[in-house]
Amino acid sequence: MKNLNTLACLLALAVASAAFAQDASVKVVKETKIFALDESRNISENSGIHSMRMSPDGKTLLYVERIPQAANQNRRGYRLGLRNIKTGKETILPGASCRSDDFLVAYVSMHPFDATGKKLILPITVSEKNEPVRPGKGQMKLGVYDIATAKLTELEMKAPIIFPSYDAAGKNLIVFAMFMGDRGPDMELSKIVVSPVDKIKFKKIGIMGMPRTPCPVGGILPILLPPGENKAPGAQKSDFVVYDMKADKMIASPPISSASRLDDYNPQWTGDGRYLYYMDSERDVQPDGSIHHKRIMRVWDRTKAIEKSITQDL
Repeated sequence: MKNLNTLACLLALAVASAAFAQDASVKVVKETKIFALDESRNISENSGIHSMRMSPDGKTLLYVERIPQAANQNRRGYRLGLRNIKTGKETILPGASCRSDDFLVAYVSMHPFDATGKKLILPITVSEKNEPVRPGKGQMKLGVYDIATAKLTELEMKAPIIFPSYDAAGKNLIVFAMFMGDRGPDMELSKIVVSPVDKIKFKKIGIMGMPRTPCPVGGILPILLPPGENKAPGAQKSDFVVYDMKADKMIASPPISSASRLDDYNPQWTGDGRYLYYMDSERDVQPDGSIHHKRIMRVWDRTKAIEKSITQDL
């Protein structure tokens, strides 16, 4: 396909680059061009490469890609790809494409790479037809993907939705397995399980919800609970909790509004594991009855279990 332009992907944080632009003494060096924009990666049509995650060793880029609709398909889909930064070689990861990018974006925002950057814990979508899959319809599998050999080792787990991650140190697996009932998620069957990486044996923890970015301090996990399902001992009305997986108990319930979208905006920790930054949304009813959602950034102090600050109207 004909190249339309060249995308210069800098191996530096975009936010940092924007800040550095105000300081003439700071320069970005060793710029590396990664992707060429073509018909399948036309950013102006929001159909390009997005939601990237660099491996810990800096050698591999994991990304979500929108793929063109095939002639015998009813709609286009999204898939996961890997790019070797040095050689430029691209690899499409195992599994059927998804109908929307929501699930894949959420997966990439976690810790999909192991500590070495040589392996991925991978949700494998399965399709009986030549059509993109909607997560929750059908079955998903779980596997460990070796990047160097392209070998997939399937683990003994299947569910309509499998949402996996390594912990921050890459020593343990965290997997949210969601099962579906006639009216949506089956809260009794759905579960979070954990296992050491070196000896896979999954153990269910005593709470169920959507794991968010694991804390750099071992065993600490933020969890977004389904509405009305916060039954953890000592839980407040919040549907967002911080859980100690080693002790198997909830240790805090950071403030959150009923209009929050933490399923889309993954909270992030500071490197020392003390502060948790997360996006929230508050409903503001206008005089005419319309509702305006105010975006706010909350900062929560894990060591003191208090909210540190709030940034309004983002």
